[in-house]
Amino acid sequence: MAKEWFNHSVDVEGWWQPGQPEFFRSSNTISLGGATVRIYETAVSGDVVLAPVFPYCWWCWPWRARTARCFSSYGSAEVYLHMFFSDGQSEYLPAPLGTPIELSDVGRLELALQFLIANAAAARVSYRALVNAHCVYERLSTGVPIDSNLTSGATGTSISGQSYNETRAVDVTVLSPSDLAVEQMVLDGYLLYGGATVVGARIYDSSTQALVSTASDVNVSAPSISIPITIPVSATLVSGHSYRIGFRAFGSNSSDGDFFLATFPYTESTGLFQINSAWDDAADAFPQIPNLAAPRLTIRTHSI
Repeated sequence: MAKEWFNHSVDVEGWWQPGQPEFFRSSNTISLGGATVRIYETAVSGDVVLAPVFPYCWWCWPWRARTARCFSSYGSAEVYLHMFFSDGQSEYLPAPLGTPIELSDVGRLELALQFLIANAAAARVSYRALVNAHCVYERLSTGVPIDSNLTSGATGTSISGQSYNETRAVDVTVLSPSDLAVEQMVLDGYLLYGGATVVGARIYDSSTQALVSTASDVNVSAPSISIPITIPVSATLVSGHSYRIGFRAFGSNSSDGDFFLATFPYTESTGLFQINSAWDDAADAFPQIPNLAAPRLTIRTHSI
C-alpha cells in the first residue's frame, strides 16, 4: 500500500501562572484497527519562545513585576509516537526516527508533542510556540492475521493412507475483497513412519503455473505421525485470482497422509477462499494431475 502522512502542528501563545501545568502537551490520533504498520520517519520543526518573570528579579521587582520579562529563551518541543496495540499494551517511540520499523496489531497511533513552559521559580511566563511534527508510515495490512482451514466448509469424507511423496495441492480462488499477504502454511495429517523427508510449502499461479511463494523447506524425521508442520511463507494473493496451494514432500517412501474427499467447489469457513479442485504431481512442480483428495492444510493471511 502507499505511504501515508500523519501530521500535527500547534500555533499557540499565552501566559503561564503558578498552579497551571508546567508542560504544554498536544496530540493527534489515528485509528488503525489492528493493522501491521511500517513507520518510515518521525520528525519535528519549529521553536518555542519563553519569557519568564521572576518575583525577585532586580530589574523587574517590584515596580515592573506585572508587566516586564527578564529575558527570552528559545527551545524546541519533544515529539514522540505513542503506539497502542490491540492487546491493550502500548509503547513510546521518540523522534526523530532514522530506520524504518514494523509493528503488528496496531490499534491506534498518537503523534504527540510537548514542551516545558515554566518551573516553580517563575512567577509568570509568556510563551509562544510554533511547532510541527509529522510521521510517514505505510499500512502493510488492514487487520489481524486470519487462519483459513482449506478443508473447512466442505462436504465429503475423510480418507487415510494416500501416498505423500509428491506435490499435493488445492486450486483456490481468492474471494477476499482485498489482496492477501501470506504469513505461513500448516500441513496436518502427514504420516512419516520411517527415515526422513523434506517438506516444502508451495503456491503456484493457476494461470501462468509460476511459483509465487517464498518459503524455507523443513526437514522431518520419523516417527512423525499427524504432527502439524508449520512453514513460514511469503506471497501475495490477488483478489479474484486463482492459485494452487499445497505442499511438496520428498525423500522417503515410508510416508502417507490423511486427506479429505470433498465435493467441489465449496467455500472454506472464513469466506476468504473458494476451493475449486484438488491436484497432484510427482515432481516438485506445478500440480496438474487431477485428484479427488484435498490435503489438510491451513493458510494464515492478512489483508493488504
